[in-house]
Amino acid sequence: MSIPTRQCIVGEIASAPHMSKTTDGGERYFARIKIKARRPRPDGTYGPPAETFHNLVAFGRAAQRARTRVREGDVIVAAGYVREYVHTVAGVERRDEEFVMRWFGHDAWRTTYRIARTGHHRSEAAARRTTAPAEVGYATLAEGLAAAAEDALHAGGAR
Repeated sequence: MSIPTRQCIVGEIASAPHMSKTTDGGERYFARIKIKARRPRPDGTYGPPAETFHNLVAFGRAAQRARTRVREGDVIVAAGYVREYVHTVAGVERRDEEFVMRWFGHDAWRTTYRIARTGHHRSEAAARRTTAPAEVGYATLAEGLAAAAEDALHAGGAR
């Protein structure tokens, strides 16, 4: 059984993103993305990082989320696929490509952020661990741990 994989890119949003509508009325997110990548040389070594710029698009729910969560200057990891398309510029037909983003997140190595967790994502065990000392009458976790250590000592649990 093989591991399912997707194409991914890591890059910095290089232009102010903008929203538009598709021909059928759906949401479309567009931005330019700057990617720094080392290219392999014929001798097997890698050259210095080179910057390239590409079109980044998202549709539907991914576009709606990107609209509120991704700004110019953000570094993101995006999963999706490359789509080739043909368009006309000054009467000349051009073949181009864009990266269609299906999933994304900020690059944790280069982004400082805070995570706001809501109660419904916590497991019951995690909720018990964080509330247990107060429920048994201890004001702080340290007091609860000290009491547990003392109980273990008197019960012959010390080693």
